[in-house]
Parts: sequence; C-alpha cells; structure tokens
Amino acid sequence: MPRQESLELTRRVLKHFENDTLDIADDVWREPRGAYVEQDRFVADVEMLRSVPHVIGWAGEVAAPGQYTTKDVMGVPVLVTRGKDGALRAFINGCAHRGAQVADGCGKTRMLQCPYHGWTYGLDGRLTGTPARKMFAGADLDKRGLIPLPIGEQAGLLVVGLSADVDVSTALDGIAEPLSDYGFDHNHHAETRCFDIACNWKLAVDVNFEGYHFPYVHADTLDPLASNNSVYDIYGRNIRWVFPFRDIVAYRDVPETDWPDQFFGTVVYGLFPSCVLIEAPGTSQMLRAYPGRSPGETVVYLSIGAPKEITTEEERAWYKMGIDGAALVLDGQDFPMAAACQRGLEAGVDHIVFGRNEPLLHHLSSVRAQALAGGMR
Repeated sequence: MPRQESLELTRRVLKHFENDTLDIADDVWREPRGAYVEQDRFVADVEMLRSVPHVIGWAGEVAAPGQYTTKDVMGVPVLVTRGKDGALRAFINGCAHRGAQVADGCGKTRMLQCPYHGWTYGLDGRLTGTPARKMFAGADLDKRGLIPLPIGEQAGLLVVGLSADVDVSTALDGIAEPLSDYGFDHNHHAETRCFDIACNWKLAVDVNFEGYHFPYVHADTLDPLASNNSVYDIYGRNIRWVFPFRDIVAYRDVPETDWPDQFFGTVVYGLFPSCVLIEAPGTSQMLRAYPGRSPGETVVYLSIGAPKEITTEEERAWYKMGIDGAALVLDGQDFPMAAACQRGLEAGVDHIVFGRNEPLLHHLSSVRAQALAGGMR
C-alpha cells in the first residue's frame, strides 16, 4: 500500500477514535432466510458462482517457468502452470484417459504425469506420452490433452474462469490499483488448510467484514488488539475493510512524517464472489469459500503467503505459527458462529438483519443479488 494511502486511512480511523464512531450505512438491511436455506437459491448461487471469475492464488506461486500450482475451485480441480515460454495457463486438473489428477500441491517440474496409468503432459497441456499407445489406436490421442480454462494475472493475483466463456479480464476492475502495491506477484505459497463448515457459503464470507462481533466472539484474541473504529471503501463489486490496532491512538500526538509506512492494523479485501485477502503487518492470507453439496455446507481454503521462497526450518515455523493463529480465530471462533447462525435459520428464523454498523454486509448482499439477476457476468 502506498504511504500516502496508508496515511489517509490512518487519518480516517483516528477521527473515528476521537468520536467513537465508524463508517456506517444509511439504513438497515434485511436478507430473507431463503438466501441461506432454500434449495432453489442454492442452485442459483452455484450457477452464478460457476459463471464468474475467481481469484484463486498469488501470481508468485507460478512466477518462474516450470512452476505449477493446484487449487480446488467450486469442486473443480484446477491446475495452473507457467510454461517454458513464460506463458501462464490453466487447465482442468484431469487426465484425458480417466480423469485422475495429473498434479498435486505445488512445485516445479518439466512435465506432468498422471499417477494412475502414467500418461504425461507438457506444461502447455499437450499429451506427450502414453504407455501402450498402440492400444489406443482410433482414440485420436493427438487431439487429446488437458482441457484449458481462462486464466489471467491481475495485480499479482491469479484469476480463473471455470468454463471457456468466462471473461477473467474484468474481475478486479476498480480495485486492481490499490492491490498492485502489495507485491503479490512475488508471494510464495507457504501453507493451505481446508475447513468444512456447516453453514451457507455467504455466512462464511460475511464473518470477515464486520467488527461488531469482536468483543463477544474474539474477547481473548482480536478484541484486545483491534478496534472496530473501522473504515471501508467500495470498488464496484469488490470491497476494502480496514480496522486498526488499538495502539494506533499513540500516533495522534506524533507528526505524520513519523507515522509508519504500513497501516497499523488489518486491511481486508473482498474480491467478488468469495475470495478474501487479509493484509496486516507480517502476514498475507487468502481465504476462498465455496458452497458444498447443500445450502448448509461450505468448504473454506485458508492460505498463507511469504514474500520470498521459504528455505529454512525457522521460516517454515514462522509461517506455521501465522496460519495457526489465523485458524484459531477463524475455525476456532468465527466459523462456529457461522454454523450457529445456519442452525437458527434452518430452524425458522425468518430473516437476517444487518445493522447500520455492518455496511459491507449490505453491499455483499446487493452485489450477489445483481449477479444472480445477470448483471455482473
């Protein structure tokens, strides 16, 4: 984040500290329970989510020729490669023989090999080797290979489409500039953890964009350190939520020239439809939330990134400690609350109400409705 932008955010939150306020909405918002429990809405959500681009990783994960990374996106196994020619490509991670995954995790390689029957592929997706090839005469193997998917690199982030007709070029319209200064094109993957949550996918996303719950859910973790004197900005369908560390008040009596270059708090980006970036001093995290098999099931992937390649055990221990802390807050506190909300809605709570102090939840509900209506595809 540029220093001038960090200074402006600091000014805004210090003003809220002075007045004991935060950025708010003009009114309340009511979201019907059907958005979280009805099968018809669930099917519509899944259809919408499959039709829009998704941010799935940091470009630094595949910065060098020969690097690859694998992701699960809406249940679709996705493989992203950087070819010898430097080109970025994405494919369905499924062998042209039986569909088994040809790569796992991330790394660097000269070719990809299916573990089932040994079919091999180049980083460009071409089928390069078939054991007992003569047994497949008539199968048009020269025309078979990994199925390509749309892929783009914007602001140092990987953006993929789950079908050939998805336009990935506009995914970060409006928000690419504030994201571009984080150096995501250099971020290396440190670790990813997967969580299955008994809640609707929207609830799993929304826990990341309001601080109203801090004193109650995070009394022993976030709340002693962070304040809900927060500010937000909207960039089309994407958002930024900024909440400060409590000690930021010490800068009230310090000249701006002596303020830190990096905002003294946490900056959370919501990248439509379900990617969350969490940036704070010393940590870079990414959450990706997708529906499970029913309205009340969600899978969340939590990844932590490193600004350079991890080469020592000490570095690995540092990033493990970081993701352990994030998991404590999310899986230990936030996600159980999301599951509790789901149980109440399934039991008959007729709608959710978002207060004026939860403005970004208003926005998230609004842009989802627009996307369901076909206005953001």
